Formats: sequence, structure tokens, C-alpha cells
Amino acid sequence: MKKTLNITGLEQRVEEIEEVLSSVAAGQMDARVNSQVDDDFSGVEAAIDLLIGDLTEELQEREKAQKELEEKLRTIQRQQETIRKQQEDLLELSSPVTKVWDDVLILPVIGTLDSRRTQVMMENLLENIVSTGCTIAILDITGVPTVDTQVANHLIKTVTAARLLGAECIISGIRPAIAQTIVHLGIDLSSIKTKATLQDAMRYAFQATGQKMPDESSPEDETGGESK
Repeated sequence: MKKTLNITGLEQRVEEIEEVLSSVAAGQMDARVNSQVDDDFSGVEAAIDLLIGDLTEELQEREKAQKELEEKLRTIQRQQETIRKQQEDLLELSSPVTKVWDDVLILPVIGTLDSRRTQVMMENLLENIVSTGCTIAILDITGVPTVDTQVANHLIKTVTAARLLGAECIISGIRPAIAQTIVHLGIDLSSIKTKATLQDAMRYAFQATGQKMPDESSPEDETGGESK
């Protein structure tokens, strides 16, 4: 003999369950059946409320994890931006342009040259040529261990751009290994003024601008001036 289910207002309660499920689907996670009836159908309603509660908790945990992940991503982005700015600052510091005397600029380069650093170096030099009005710029690469084709082309472009701004650019301190590399790569530097050492380049620059080297004295200085 089949057991008769003890269920009160089944149709209305099923409609209420459908409404609750529709609300949950629409994002109202606080919706619950909350049946006040205790009969054979109450277990179904309680199970639905339990499932909604578990789902709500899971969604909250996912939302929290998502927010934490987004915050971590923002932190990483801020760190990357800081690193990028620091790299740019380091590039600026690694390409110092100094006015050593009237009408003479010098840019000492130390370390490995890559395309990005060479680009920053060129921009700094050209900006200083414009701001100071100097007509001689010395690019000393004594501290550069090697130069590839791309970097050499950047150097040539730097010299050409300096000329367009009315300044002569001298490259000094080309190491033997770099000289051999330039010859091997077939790079033509014949149109560029080069000097073996920085001192030679500075001497040329002072002569070109009609000045004396600071450590040089005239014959009159050496004899104490003309006798009266």
C-alpha cells in the first residue's frame, strides 16, 4: 500500500520556489524559500535554501578572490610603471651631457650600448645642443666594449642630426676591437671626425673654437709677460 504524502498547498509552494529561483538567477542571492510548513515537502524547500546558501557563499568567495586578483594586478602594474620610470631615469643618468667649456659639450659613454640607450643618448645630446647653443659636441666611447651595426648607425645618425643643428660631433676613444668590428661590418665613418683619445678630441674642439686648453699657457704666460 502506497504512503500518502502529507503536503499542504503544494501548487502555491512550487510557485514560490520558482519565484525564489528566478530571483536568484537575477542576482538576488538573499532570496530564500523559508517555508514555515512542516510536512513531506519541507525537505525539498530546505534543500533548495541550502543550495542557494552554498551558491551564495561560493560566489562571495569568488568575488573576493577576483577583487584580490585585481588588486594584485594593479599592484604589479604600479610596480612595472615604477620599474619603467626607474629604467628611464637610469638611461638618462647613463647618458650625461656636460658643457665642459665655452661652446663645447661632452657626452662620456660607459658600458654596453643598445638601440634604446643610444636613442636616449642621441635625444639628450641634441636637446643640449639646442639649449646651450654649443657648436662642438664630443661623444667619447672609451668605456664602450663593443658596437654592433645598429648602434653604429645610431651614432652616425646622431652626428648627422648634430650637424643639422649647427654643431660638429666628434667621436673619441674608439677601442681597437670596436675599430676592427666597424671595418669588418663595412660601416663608413669617413665623414665623421674621430679622435683616438678624449684629450685629442678636446684639444681639437678648443682649437676649432679659438680657445686654449685650460692646462695650456701662452709663451707670454711662461715668460711672465712682456718686460716694460
